[in-house]
Amino acid sequence: MRKETSVISLPDRADQHDHGYHQLVFGLEGDTEFDLAGYCRPVNFGWGCLLPSATGHAFHGLGDNRIVVVNLPTEGDDRQLQQRIEQLFRRPDYFNCAPQMQLLLNALSREMQQNPSDTLLQDACASTLVCALQRQLEHQRSTPRRLGQLNMELIDTYIDLHIDRRIGVAELAGSACLSESQFFALFRDQTGQTPQQYVMERRLQSVAAALANTDCGISELAARFGFASQSNLTRAFSRRFDTSPLRYRRAHQR
Repeated sequence: MRKETSVISLPDRADQHDHGYHQLVFGLEGDTEFDLAGYCRPVNFGWGCLLPSATGHAFHGLGDNRIVVVNLPTEGDDRQLQQRIEQLFRRPDYFNCAPQMQLLLNALSREMQQNPSDTLLQDACASTLVCALQRQLEHQRSTPRRLGQLNMELIDTYIDLHIDRRIGVAELAGSACLSESQFFALFRDQTGQTPQQYVMERRLQSVAAALANTDCGISELAARFGFASQSNLTRAFSRRFDTSPLRYRRAHQR
């Protein structure tokens, strides 16, 4: 078989199977669950799992979700790539993606969805994900884990990529390769805010910039920046800036 990549959604109904090829799964949006050899855990953004050939596994989606699936042959002509694949699929396992890996996954998944019939591109995306993940896991195994400063540039990039929807603390923690409690404590110490407060401030600053530089309607900005409704945006904006969005626009629009 050839390498195959796809972006799919899992149904709520649980299913289980095995297959004669290796499978690499990355969480992309929403929540899914996989059960590998009796160990079940969520696979959402920032997480993934390795399914070696003939590994039985159960899986199901939890509401709206999307995952990236990479199917890989157990034998291939590219000896260097096949060596990387063999190193990855020594055993079934879950893994946590580093922030750089998550940004790469976002970029490649967009390319895959926009060009589903481009087999050369799909093949290249599969090889890139295999090589990047294998190098990340190899580095993690050889480097002791130390908790330090959060990379706020990467966190800001993640927030901006998903600012049109709800962003939970667990999701942000996954983007930083930390547990939720570790991330929350580090984030509050580093920024002086909770993650929820920080995300809201970034939403409102983005709205303020859009009000000053575009003619987009308030309802359109509410949808673009993750507010449930125009009135929800207006209330939050008025509390933060002590003026309504329309008055802010009149005062600041160029």
